Amino acid sequence: MTLAEDLSEFQSLMRINVGDKRLRNKKRLVLVGSCMDRFPDIVREVSEREDDALVLHICLEESHVNQAGFKIGSIVKYSGVEKITVLTVDGSPHCVQLHFVAEDVRRHFAPEVRVTHYVVESGKLHEVSPDAVKTSRHLSKVEKLMKTK
Repeated sequence: MTLAEDLSEFQSLMRINVGDKRLRNKKRLVLVGSCMDRFPDIVREVSEREDDALVLHICLEESHVNQAGFKIGSIVKYSGVEKITVLTVDGSPHCVQLHFVAEDVRRHFAPEVRVTHYVVESGKLHEVSPDAVKTSRHLSKVEKLMKTK
């Protein structure tokens, strides 16, 4: 099964109402890059790990990151979301923006929201710290870290 085949299980971020009852009831959200349809078992595993969190997918090649950020911020405030988990493939210049925007929503608008990050590389799940997400936005810091190796 792919995300496209079962949108009842994996709803589109940009097509859900920010006050949807599923969001208000679950209080936990897994945001996935749409290309995670290659790994539906990992998506389910992460959702279950997060107390059966609601899974919403988005492709940031199709939607602008600012649209996603506004939508995520609105969902957090309208629906009282307490935790966001971001799950994407590793190495995508588009998917990494989903990690950035979740941290921005937390930092600027909802510091009480817990955010965790996961990426899939070569079919394996890896947790990524918020510090790694922040550092990845600053190429000069990444370059400095690489030179200290």
